[in-house]
Amino acid sequence: MNRYQDTMDRLRFTPEQKEDMVDRLMASEVATPRRVLPIRRLAAAGVAAALVLSLGAAGATGALGEVGAAFSAIFGSSAQTEVIDKIGYPVGASDTDHGITVTADAIVGDTYSYAVVYTIQREDGTALVSDDVLARAANPETEALPLAFQSHDTTPRGYKGGSHARTWFFDADPADNAIQFVELRTQDTPIQPGELTVQLRDLELYNEDYTACTTLAEGSWTLKFQLDFEDSSRVLPCGQTFRLDGAEAELNTITLSPLSIQVDYTVHGAGDPSLDWIEPLSLSLTYTDGTTLDLSHAGGSSAYGEDGVNCQKSMIFDQILSLDEVASITVGDVVIPVTQ
Repeated sequence: MNRYQDTMDRLRFTPEQKEDMVDRLMASEVATPRRVLPIRRLAAAGVAAALVLSLGAAGATGALGEVGAAFSAIFGSSAQTEVIDKIGYPVGASDTDHGITVTADAIVGDTYSYAVVYTIQREDGTALVSDDVLARAANPETEALPLAFQSHDTTPRGYKGGSHARTWFFDADPADNAIQFVELRTQDTPIQPGELTVQLRDLELYNEDYTACTTLAEGSWTLKFQLDFEDSSRVLPCGQTFRLDGAEAELNTITLSPLSIQVDYTVHGAGDPSLDWIEPLSLSLTYTDGTTLDLSHAGGSSAYGEDGVNCQKSMIFDQILSLDEVASITVGDVVIPVTQ
């Protein structure tokens, strides 16, 4: 049996609110559960205007500079422009139903992970959400718009594995009538080039205490576009052993990219199958200047096999990295250099 986990530690909701949101999302798709996390930064003034202009030019010119603008609200306005333009591309796929258009603006990806930014807006130019709803996103206790899709299915063609994701809504520019939706997804097997189908249904609004939803806008939207990244991932040398909660664990592979990290390891003699072997694993990144980035809150998956518990701990970073600035990865007490 596969178990999927994604940390909830950084959510700024009460435990009851978190549980309610997770239950709703888990019920919509058992095979690939997903949980909503708040955006941790808002776009700087003017980002949305740059996004609209740049995405309009993308289809005609094929230029990639607009990818950084599309993701500036996710990875920060100082995102590694050259790096993000290399690993991503504008999309432009859209679908309209009940007078509402959903457009996939841009995508970035690597071996196991990808991130997509969508824009949602009414065709008649009226605002999709009220000022009161926008004000709720400004509350530091929530940070994200209190919205959810009633159902959300993301399916790469022919994919049989599992995945875990973070999704949330935000407003890049309160002066326009559009809002944005972002999905950060990690698979447990490598992404294969090909068509991705995204199916969305009914936009819903959470009440003030996040215990229930009402329908904000009915609709069914299906978008299809290609997964075809220039993969800049590095596979680090592994095979080292370490102790994890009293059991012996072995590192199988570590895949590092400017977008994400995935650590594959096996816990031998794990014993009780109900134990969690994802959260206890300490994981960090050390930069060449000596500073560190704690990644222990990453989510992942585990599956019981003949050799023990096979685990994958992974996450998409808060910022796009330049791998030239990464010195090493530490898993448990094992330090793995990143060769420059």
